[in-house]
Parts: sequence; C-alpha cells; structure tokens
Amino acid sequence: MRKPNKQPLRQPPIQRGPQHPDVFSRASAWSRELTPDGVGPGGNGEKVISRKSILGVMGVSLVIFLALVTQLIQLQVVRGERLRGVAEGNRIRKQITYAPRGRILSRDGTVLASNTASFQLSATPYRLPDSPAKRQDIYQRVAGMLKDESPQTIAQQVKEKGLDHPRPVLISERIPRPTALKLEYMLPQLHGFGLSSIPTREYKTGAGLAHIVGYTGRVSQQDISQHPDILPNGFIGKTGIEASYDDTLRGQNGVVKTEVDARGKPVRTLREQSTQPGEDVRLTIDYGLQKQFAQAIKRQMREADVSRASGVIMDPETGAIRAMVSFPSFNHNLFADGISRQQFQRLKTDPAQPMLNRAIAAGYPSGSVIKPIVLLGALDTDTVNEDTIIHDRGSITVRSQYDPSVTFTYEGWDPSGLGPMNARRAIAMSSNIYFYTVAGGNNTFDGMGVDNLVNYLQMFGLGEATNVDLPNETQGRVPTPEWKRAQHGEVWHTGDTYNLAIGQGSLLVSPLQMLRAHSAIANGGNLMRPFLAQKARPKVAAKPDITGRDYQVAREGMRMVTSGSGTTPPSTFADVEVTVAGKSGTAETNPGVRDSHAWYSAFAPFENPQLQGVVILEDGEGGSKYAAPALADAFAWYFRSHDSDSHE
Repeated sequence: MRKPNKQPLRQPPIQRGPQHPDVFSRASAWSRELTPDGVGPGGNGEKVISRKSILGVMGVSLVIFLALVTQLIQLQVVRGERLRGVAEGNRIRKQITYAPRGRILSRDGTVLASNTASFQLSATPYRLPDSPAKRQDIYQRVAGMLKDESPQTIAQQVKEKGLDHPRPVLISERIPRPTALKLEYMLPQLHGFGLSSIPTREYKTGAGLAHIVGYTGRVSQQDISQHPDILPNGFIGKTGIEASYDDTLRGQNGVVKTEVDARGKPVRTLREQSTQPGEDVRLTIDYGLQKQFAQAIKRQMREADVSRASGVIMDPETGAIRAMVSFPSFNHNLFADGISRQQFQRLKTDPAQPMLNRAIAAGYPSGSVIKPIVLLGALDTDTVNEDTIIHDRGSITVRSQYDPSVTFTYEGWDPSGLGPMNARRAIAMSSNIYFYTVAGGNNTFDGMGVDNLVNYLQMFGLGEATNVDLPNETQGRVPTPEWKRAQHGEVWHTGDTYNLAIGQGSLLVSPLQMLRAHSAIANGGNLMRPFLAQKARPKVAAKPDITGRDYQVAREGMRMVTSGSGTTPPSTFADVEVTVAGKSGTAETNPGVRDSHAWYSAFAPFENPQLQGVVILEDGEGGSKYAAPALADAFAWYFRSHDSDSHE
C-alpha cells in the first residue's frame, strides 16, 4: 500500500490588521502637526472659529474690494475719456478742413471782409513720443523750420496743457506757404504734429469800417462752452457784424476720420463730412457814402482840433443804416494777422479808446438837439400850442420851492435875449428860455413838469438800447427824481428840469439813439429799429401817440434852422441839391475843464426824407460850425450820386 504523498502545509493568509504600533505613532504625530487641534485621530473633526477672526477676514476683503472698485472707477470714468482718446488716437486719424467764413458785403456789393489762405501748426500732446529725448529732438526740428519759435517755447506750450492733453495745441499760425510745404513733407517724422490750412480774414480798410465789420479771433474757453461745435483752434466773430452774425458767417467744418494700421497707414475711411462754407452777409451800408462820411468827419476833426468824433446816417423810413463812423479807430487786419498780446494791450489801454464804437456805445449829454422832442411833449400835453408866445429876455428867474425869499437865475445862450418865441421860432433860434418855461414853468407859467418831460423823452427811445444788430450798445440814461434820490441822496429841483429840457445835466444819449428819435420826427411818427444787415428787415419799434400836426410843427422849426431863419448859416448846406432840415447842439460836460461837445442832426429832402444823420465832435464847441459841415458834405455827395426821387 502506497503511502500518500506528503504536501507542505499551507500557511493561512496573513490578515492585514492595524499597523505596527510605532508606525502608527509616527503617522499620528505627522498628522497632528498638520491638523488643527481637536481634529484627527482621537478628535471630533470640528473647530469653532472666533468672531474676531471672521471680522478680520471680512475687513481685509472689504478693503480689497473697495480698492478694486476705486481703480475701476478711475480707469472707466475719471481717466476713461483720456484712455479712450489715446486708444482712438492711435487707431484713428481725424483730418479737419476749416470752412471759409462768408463774406461781408456793402449794399452795392463792395467786399468788406473776405478770406485768404493761411497755415497753422499744432501739436497733440498725447500723441507725442513718450521719450523726453525724442520729444526734444522733434521740438528742435520743428523750431528749425519756424522763424519765430524756439524748442523751449514749443515745449512750454505743450507742458502748459500736459502730455495727456487729447486736443491739438496751437504752436504757430500764419505760416508762410514755403515753410508750410517743408513742414508737410516732414510731418511723417514729426510724430504728434499736424498742419492745417485755415481761412483767415482780410478786411477792406480806409473807410472807417472797423467798428461796423468788427473782427474774428481765436476761440476762448468761454466760446467753446457756449458753442460746443467750435474747434479749439478755430475762429469766431468777436465784435461788430462778425460777432452779431457769426452763426451765419461761420459755416461748417469738414471732417474725415480714417482708420490706420500700426504703421500709421490708412486702412479705411470711417466718416466723411463735407465742408459747408459760411453764408455771405450783405449790409445796408452804402460804401461810397461811408467813405465820404468818414473823410468829412476827419476833415472837421482837423478843423476843430479834436481827436474823437462819431456819426451815423440812416434811412428814416426803414431804419437801414447807410453809414456809421467812429474815431479814433483801429486796423482790424491786425486781428486777422494774429495780433500780439502787447499790441492788443496797447489798444485796450489807449486813453483815446480806439476800440470803442462811439456811435452806439458812448453816452453824452445831448445839448439842444433834444429840443424838438421837448417841443412835441409840450404841444401834446397842451402846455403850449404852436402860436403861444414866450418872451426870451436872456434869462429866467425862479423862486426856491422851499424858501420863496431865495431866487435862482438861469441864462439863455444870448444874454441880451432873443425876443418873442413861438414853437417854430424857438426851435429855429434854439431858445433856452422857451424850453425852460415849457418844461419847468416859472412864477407865472405852469410847465408840463418833470414827469411829462421824462415820459416824452422815453417815448422817443431815449434811455433804452435801440437793439441795433451790433454788440455792446449802451442804454443811455434819462434821469428822474427817483434816480437822483437813489444815486445822490438829493431831491429834484426845478433847475434839474430846466437842464433836462435843454439836454444838459445827467442825461446821456448815444448818437444812434438821438438819430432814431429824430427819424421819428422826419418820417411822421415811426420809431424804427436801426439795422445793418439787409436780412434784418425794417421793424417799427414804437409809434409815439402824437398828432401829425405836432410833428409838422417840429419839422418846420428844423427847416427854419437851415434856411436863413435860424442858427445855422444857409451857406452850410448850399451844395446839397435838396432841401435840408436840421438842429444844432452844444453840450457842456465839465465847464472850465473840457470844451462843449458839438452836435448836429439833419434830414433831407425836407419834403420826403431819404437820409437822416447825426454827428458829434467831442470837445468840438459849436455844432453848426464844426459838426454840420460833415453832414453837408455827405448829403451833397449822396444826392449828386443817387437819384433823389428813388427810394428803397
């Protein structure tokens, strides 16, 4: 019997139980070092975080969040426009074509203001190189081509705006064409610089036109705020018609926006707006009459040995101004050429005030030219009629309204007296005594009183602007008892009424105001609004409620002035082919210190007025002697050169 083979005994599989105690201990120690207390073997797996720790973490998070929000606002809002401008400027080029301004023409088509080509160089600061050395190199090269600029001045002009400034900064203007061609050729190497062709004004000189036409100038920050469409380096009307009709004259600039690649080469046109030239403005000025009038006033200034004068001539039926002169004047081409700060300061500080348009912006006592208006008030209130006689004995004496034992004497211009005066003769002889009496009365005669006197002066537009289409017009002043009390703390006296009745005292009127008031007498009762641009059109500003008969009496008195029955020698208007009516005035300003102002007002033809004119020579003494001949010369020329029967 065989014995069974003996098989080796199989060991049971080793059961993997807990690790060896020392291995576990090392693992537990490692775990405890990395695990917070209370977590891990033998712990409960949780830890309570303190409130202080939570608040600390939240505080840090809040600070980080606020910092991020602040930076976001800074980038998107505060610096957003600048950064967008930089990004846009690197990708997009904007080419501006400046619109030529409309011309200014006289009534007969003479060009008073036109355009000539000019070049200007600008720098856009944010497009300049970042490197100071490269910027300085460009400044050097630019200055080398410009006659009146240095690298230092160019750098200063840029620095004043700051290197982040996104708009062009004017560096030089009125650049000669040969220099402009050189600059244009070099522009690709002059990073940040641009050359523009810009129309510049050219004005006709020699006829006293500067105050009418005015001038243009660089836009200011105030101009930009009022007209957001104006470019920073553009021009805008500053005075005269250039300012009043700037919106019409300026036109619309052309713009071409082009996308460029990284090398600055054009890729495509994004936007194109064509240039729209400004519209012409035609004036009511008769250039020939304007030139003649200016020469006549200058001639009379030399005769009277004075340096300041002004005058206006208009059509009394429509209010259209045919000529306007103010001396001393200035050359408005200085502004077109780019006047220097020193030149402008000299003009502004000149005691003779050459930039003041005396015809509309200066106020004077009127003297006796006001008397026809005072007469109309006296007739309309029935204080007198056309035949009422008042004796001019050379002076008038009145008792004080507060103390009858005190008397005051007021003298006429002729101490010996002018004799008996009715309405027409009082105008013809300019009787102060007559007008003292009808305005303020005397011991035996009740005048119309100061309230009525003021009312009629205001009724004829004195003390208010005429609203002529020119800037900077004065309102003038008609003094009243209330005004005197407020200004001087004094009561109104009869003597104040006397002074006002003959255009003295605190009354202030401009030549244009006086002209408009007299034009209502010439045309029979329409107070017209004066205007210079034909597009303005005639407009009746007021119609004083006075009878046609009263107007006729005043007109006839003014006709007597020039026809041999009054204060103006008949020879003065002898060369005028039509009949002339007028009134002189001598207005005191500061007796003993300054001579009186010489006034004259006239219209013609008497039967059908086509021209109404006023002239004043400051410190010129006699109106008939020095002011009247200027109007006589202008009227004589006009009626020789025009068909006196035609009327526009």
